[in-house]
Amino acid sequence: MIFKRKAFRLIALALALCCVFTSLLLYSPRVSADEELDDLQRQYDNLEKEIAKDKAELKEVQGEIKDQNKKLSTLNSEIDAINGQIRILETRIDTLNSDIAGKEANIEELNAEIEEINKQIDNSNRQMDEIKATMQDTREMLLGRIRENYMSGEVSDVEILFSSNDMSSYFARRELLMRVSENDAALIQELEDKLAEIDALQKQLEEQKTDLEGKITELEAEKTALDGRKTDLKSTKSTEQSKKSEVTKKQQEVQAIINDLDEDSEEYKAAIKRAEAEKEVLSAQIDAYIAAHGSSVGDTPNASYENDGKMAWPVKFESYISAGYPSYPSGGAHWGIDICAVGGNTRGRPFNAAQGGEVILAVNDGNWNYGFGNYCVIDHGDGTQTLYAHSDNIQVSVGQVVKKGQQIGIIGATGNVTGPHLHFEVRVKNADGGVSRVNPLNYVSNPYG
Repeated sequence: MIFKRKAFRLIALALALCCVFTSLLLYSPRVSADEELDDLQRQYDNLEKEIAKDKAELKEVQGEIKDQNKKLSTLNSEIDAINGQIRILETRIDTLNSDIAGKEANIEELNAEIEEINKQIDNSNRQMDEIKATMQDTREMLLGRIRENYMSGEVSDVEILFSSNDMSSYFARRELLMRVSENDAALIQELEDKLAEIDALQKQLEEQKTDLEGKITELEAEKTALDGRKTDLKSTKSTEQSKKSEVTKKQQEVQAIINDLDEDSEEYKAAIKRAEAEKEVLSAQIDAYIAAHGSSVGDTPNASYENDGKMAWPVKFESYISAGYPSYPSGGAHWGIDICAVGGNTRGRPFNAAQGGEVILAVNDGNWNYGFGNYCVIDHGDGTQTLYAHSDNIQVSVGQVVKKGQQIGIIGATGNVTGPHLHFEVRVKNADGGVSRVNPLNYVSNPYG
């Protein structure tokens, strides 16, 4: 009974960690990326300390048959802590991806601003060249007039009067000379105006160049920060895969111990309950992803999906259902159907998309993944999604459009299985955003029996 209580405590811890994971996603926009990453690192380090304690305890009971229950309990505790780290790493990856997208958008915006400033600088330089050319023409015109006046000498009013035939001629000549003088003054004023204009343009140009230098500095800082985030992301993904591999090995040890337990024992029943709770963690995450990103009932499928409204049996060989919906023969929840080949040669056989659609989730790392192993989810564009699990090799990737009947993977035995089979589910996203795990046999039927 002590083991049973501890097993349930571990299950509760796993679900609690899932809640923590969800809350982190909900509240992350309220803090900066740096603050969130620091907080995640602290949580990760705390779990690392728990794992170290479990490993030390495991080493003490290793190989002692009488302590198999304690060994199982310690392994499960370690698995819970590592799964907690994996969820933290997943959140960290989401945070980094979001921050990288933000920095890439900033860089694009800065590049656009730099391009605009460079255009303004080019325009200012062009205006300055035009003004300088006009100034040169005006200067030459003014110098020409000065030379003409010098060569002709100054003419007094008396000279104009005595050289005129009458008073009318006198006033006409005097007006002409005054206009020539006024024109010279206008040319001088024009030169002064152009000089002032050039001075203003030069100040504007200096400001533009200062802005440009600031934007370039900002851009270089953003690029440096982006490179750092990408390095962090690559490292985090590597650590995540390492932790997943560690969980897979631990789960294999757990499974070996469970296989030796009496199926009627409390320990065995607790282990099965724990496995169900573990699978529910990922199922809930998949539901949340479908709710956020999947199509809804009433939506019109993309034409490229070639969705004909009728799903097909996902394998093209004689097959039977070894476990059905909504529960195992033992009574545990089972939200799909398990398909096996007649004759026992299931592993290595291909399986196909039940309907055309787009792959929205695909995991093909060969790890435990909360018991699902390698799996993928296809959105068919009309509010229905199909899930395929325990594959030895998922052959599609996220974003890929597949046709009805197209091969998407190889049947295998990854994750929590007693033997090779295809686990097949149908989920429906209702118009209100809720996701239901429905009976696949309402959508497909076995043509072989």
